[in-house]
Amino acid sequence: MVTLQAILAFIVLVGILVFIHELGHFLAARWCGMRADVFAVGMGPRLFGWNRRTGFTFGKLPEGLELEGDTDYRISAFPIGGYVKIIGMVDESMDTDFVGRPPEPWEFRSKNTLQKAFVISAGVIMNFLLAIVVFAGLNLFRGKEYRATTVVGPIPATSPATEAGLREGDKITAINGKTVQYFEEIPRRIYLEEADNDVALAIERGGMPLVITIPRSKIGDPEKNGLIIPVSDKQSVTIGGVVPGTPAEKAGLKPNDVILAVDGAKTISVTEFQKYVGATGDRPIAMQIGRDGTTLVQSVTPKDGKIGVEISDKYTGSRVHVNYGFGEAIAAGWDEMATVTAGTFGLVGRLFTGGAKLKDSVGGPGMIAKTAQEYASRGIPDFLSLMAVLSVTLACMNILPIPALDGGHLVFILIEGVTRREVPIKIRMAVQQVGFVLLIVFMAFVVYNDAVKLIGR
Repeated sequence: MVTLQAILAFIVLVGILVFIHELGHFLAARWCGMRADVFAVGMGPRLFGWNRRTGFTFGKLPEGLELEGDTDYRISAFPIGGYVKIIGMVDESMDTDFVGRPPEPWEFRSKNTLQKAFVISAGVIMNFLLAIVVFAGLNLFRGKEYRATTVVGPIPATSPATEAGLREGDKITAINGKTVQYFEEIPRRIYLEEADNDVALAIERGGMPLVITIPRSKIGDPEKNGLIIPVSDKQSVTIGGVVPGTPAEKAGLKPNDVILAVDGAKTISVTEFQKYVGATGDRPIAMQIGRDGTTLVQSVTPKDGKIGVEISDKYTGSRVHVNYGFGEAIAAGWDEMATVTAGTFGLVGRLFTGGAKLKDSVGGPGMIAKTAQEYASRGIPDFLSLMAVLSVTLACMNILPIPALDGGHLVFILIEGVTRREVPIKIRMAVQQVGFVLLIVFMAFVVYNDAVKLIGR
């Protein structure tokens, strides 16, 4: 269920990302001597806004109003995007009033290829810069805490990692030749930095060095293929809350209980626990629980594959706090931005090659709102971290060569730069309309997909 807090967190998060993106287009256009009639955060009807001609007003602007080089800064009805309406450009407004007359010096179409490309790319550039600034700021003012262990905890018997030879108690020292110091580096290397490569794990077992290789083709989605990212030996699954009237409450489970094992098998992670319980149907399961230094065994009978608990992975080992200087913070921010960028484009590549499924890989407004609420509840630093990641994701998606996105506009600009002639307006309009329809269909899909996921939870 998406709550009011989730909706507010979504509006704040998306509003900032859209504002920064559109600000990039707007500032670049002004820098290049172009005029922009509209700077909108949100899509659809104008709710309110300000311009020099009419001042602050609500609703639509008067019919026939000529801004004559001024801009109407507005908030629109639907908080799912935004746009800057640059004069002389075919964009989301589908405005073609300029067709049939010579280009004016302040119009988009009168500028050279480099200026056009810069204006179109400026939104993406701003989103990348926002991510670097946020990551760098968090590194500088907060530093980072890392789990001071790379020792592997329990591994599912059916995992490709197990098949490759990884065992509980192994200490991972390097991945594909790159040294690993902290546990957080393991998933980042496997799923982001080495997203397109096989994974060679250098380990220590009983004081002896070994190398275990897991083919990329067997990694895929950890929820489908079993746990590839190993869990720490200091990690446990902890109950955060018990829903009243559910099998968990009836069985006597309590908040802060640690789930040690299920039906005699060690509990590995939240994902593995949920998969196991979901597959049992209505069959009773024996849960070994750690509570206040004692160990209990509780019999729980799931209902429709659920027992009614909120659970999370909890790390109980020691941590290392790392502080950054100004230059180090910026360098680390750049690295984090680059890592998220590589992971995003890697996912896009796997979607096109069939290595990942769209319904498992994308989230729409509902999932973003739920995630935004969760991160906001943890505090401002975590919320900012989510913002930085989504800013990179927005930049990567926007630069793809898809009609109606910045990347689609950039393709036309480059074609015109090479051929030295404008693409006919009918073709541009047709492609823009097709792209717009595709985006509407895609949005409908992700909203439906969100609903399925949220209802399923």
